[in-house]
Amino acid sequence: MSSFTSLALSPTPLISFNIATPSRTLDAIIESGHFNIHIMSGDELGVEVADRFTRGNTDDVFDGLEFDTGKTNGAPLLRGEGIMYALRCRLLPDRPTRGLIKVRDHVIVVGEVVEMIPGSCANKFGLSYADRKYRQVGGVISRHCVLPGGAGD
Repeated sequence: MSSFTSLALSPTPLISFNIATPSRTLDAIIESGHFNIHIMSGDELGVEVADRFTRGNTDDVFDGLEFDTGKTNGAPLLRGEGIMYALRCRLLPDRPTRGLIKVRDHVIVVGEVVEMIPGSCANKFGLSYADRKYRQVGGVISRHCVLPGGAGD
């Protein structure tokens, strides 16, 4: 997933993001019509959660994380440290494409936010990612060492 953005606030909140294809995640979203977006906290706890999902489809991605699937139509709902908010979303039922726009090897997904669930952290700024680094308002959060004279210096 990349390029998450708020698309509209009224009459109902809409969000969008891009996803590369083929994708098991996209297949699950299309099949169920529902998905969750998690807003990570802009600190090391948020980085730890986000970093787990950068490794592709691994069997251990949820190991050690608090989550449930009961209320969310099968989509995992993360809880615990590092999670600011979870947005329960659905594809657009009133559109022929359901809010899915194919662009080369990606799909732009447009979803309607049906519920915003507060997380357990008090951080007031969410995690961002740009130029291959996790960021927060005011600076870079880096878990990786950059050697003097190396790329990124």
